[in-house]
Amino acid sequence: MSTIPKLSPVVPRPRLSDRNLARFVRMSASRQMRFLHDQKYPKGTPQVFMQPYYAKAIAGIRDVMKRGFPGIIDARAKLQGIAQETRRNNSMRVLDSFVASPHAKRKLKVISGHRYQAHVRTLEIRFSPHVVAMDGAEVRYIYFHEKGMQCDSEEARLTLEFGYWVLKQNGVDVKPHQFELIDLFSGKYFQGQPMRPATLKMLDELAQHIEGQWPTIEP
Repeated sequence: MSTIPKLSPVVPRPRLSDRNLARFVRMSASRQMRFLHDQKYPKGTPQVFMQPYYAKAIAGIRDVMKRGFPGIIDARAKLQGIAQETRRNNSMRVLDSFVASPHAKRKLKVISGHRYQAHVRTLEIRFSPHVVAMDGAEVRYIYFHEKGMQCDSEEARLTLEFGYWVLKQNGVDVKPHQFELIDLFSGKYFQGQPMRPATLKMLDELAQHIEGQWPTIEP
């Protein structure tokens, strides 16, 4: 009796987070296709590689924002438990960069975020800030750039524009300045700016391109 091969789960329609869409824009064409393949077949590679690389570091940052110094102690202890040395060192770099930054001293109150998504054609864009927090009476939507290289300034601006657009499509009353991106490699800080007409045009062109490529991507 022959064994029927197990097929990888397929995402039937294209969907990307606001962060990943901004990264996609700045990729070469060949990298874009590999990236879309991984989005369409998210379990086509070993599951360990599909888990967010910096998830524990970001969780540690949230703990620092909530509890201050005790959060730093606990977060470092948890990161020391990461078995893979490279991942452990990179995660520690991310946490230590945040702790050393002025943002660790801000009086922000971390709150639960809602899940939002919006569509352009058949492309679903998901809202994915790393932290949602109250800054006094105003909500802040905070993204982190965790990678070991300086964040591309256009990628940063697009991330914030896409996040703003998703919330506006959901009827949320927000202003561009409520969106922030902190580069944990260079220390650069980006605050949201009004959405450019060119970005709106780009969104439609991206959706058209991605939905055209999606059916052609094979396992």
